[in-house]
Amino acid sequence: MGKEKNLIGLGLALLVLTAPASAVADDPRAQVRALWVTTESLYNRGEIERLVATAAAYDVDALFVQVRRAGDAYYKSATEPRSRKLEGQAETFDPLAEVIAAARLFDIEVHAWLNVAYVWPGPEMPPMADHVAHRRPEWVTVGRDGRRMTRYSKREMARADAEGWYVDPAEAAFADYFAAVAAEVAREYDVDGVHLDFIRYPNYRFGYGKKARTAYLQERGGQDPILLGYHKLGEDVFRPAVGYEGLTERWFDLHTLEWLEWRASRVTRVAAAAREAVKVADAETQFSAALWADPEHAYRYVGQDWLGWLEGGLVDIVCPMTYWGDAARLAGLARRLRERRGDARLYVGVGAFNHDASYTAAIAAGLADAPVDGIIIFDYGSCWRKPAALPTLAAVVHGEPAICE
Repeated sequence: MGKEKNLIGLGLALLVLTAPASAVADDPRAQVRALWVTTESLYNRGEIERLVATAAAYDVDALFVQVRRAGDAYYKSATEPRSRKLEGQAETFDPLAEVIAAARLFDIEVHAWLNVAYVWPGPEMPPMADHVAHRRPEWVTVGRDGRRMTRYSKREMARADAEGWYVDPAEAAFADYFAAVAAEVAREYDVDGVHLDFIRYPNYRFGYGKKARTAYLQERGGQDPILLGYHKLGEDVFRPAVGYEGLTERWFDLHTLEWLEWRASRVTRVAAAAREAVKVADAETQFSAALWADPEHAYRYVGQDWLGWLEGGLVDIVCPMTYWGDAARLAGLARRLRERRGDARLYVGVGAFNHDASYTAAIAAGLADAPVDGIIIFDYGSCWRKPAALPTLAAVVHGEPAICE
């Protein structure tokens, strides 16, 4: 592997030397700059070399690389099947190992990005016989209509606001299963961090399997949650109830609050098991998560209690996916979190896929004085398709005029 690393280093060095001279700077920065990198950039060594060369040329500090996308692996795994997207590549080709080897040459951090509850796009079953949907089909979550997601058509999933099949976080055995997945990566690879995404329910419409509902009723009692519906739970929930109708509404509201809290606790259990396993494998590995930007909506809609995670010291880095809005709005979220995040670092998620090339630079400039530790861009592929995005961002961060063609 040593000779292979030297060849990679030579190729990357040549690519970096051909980058615009103004893009490479030695100025120290107060804020980390990171990129989310999807699996589309990991299919072969050439794509990986281009990725790392681009990151080095524009002084990117960290790559959050998607290596578990849909219950599959872009690394050597004893628990997850090799991705079918790697068919045609040699069995020895290991995308995560390749990224790490290349990134180390430029002192760029590598965080292994693992999708958690999302396990397959559907509606057909995965072609890999050892995929979790084949091995544990009963883990796939159930909708309020009583049907498992494996029975949904593409159109039905779209109408239900679901990207594909999810494992139900309330499945007791899933927490240990995913913890083993995360620990394997931290133990077998020299990663700087393990990064969780889709650590949530698809939305409030799912999680109503008989097993989950029975467990909830055994633990909390009260009303079968399938009868509760979804309440926005605005300020009126705290007002005195008036009349029979008002008392009925409060009764449902209180049971809905209990159900939402229980769901969120199941998601937290999965995250906590993964963190513990990662830290046992390597105490220095950073533990982070991509999060729905509005913490209250995240809690109610998808069971993601990330404010609780911050206050409980569960995560080392939080990456709220603030893909819309201006810098003032994002800075407001950062100020709101200042007193609640303890020692955890905040990397603000910025959308490159849905804005023009100057947007990321404008956000970086607007957050210069905000209490944030970095920005993380979604995603590298979008930056590559918009060539001005990264150089414009680099120019702004280093105090140069932003010129966007």
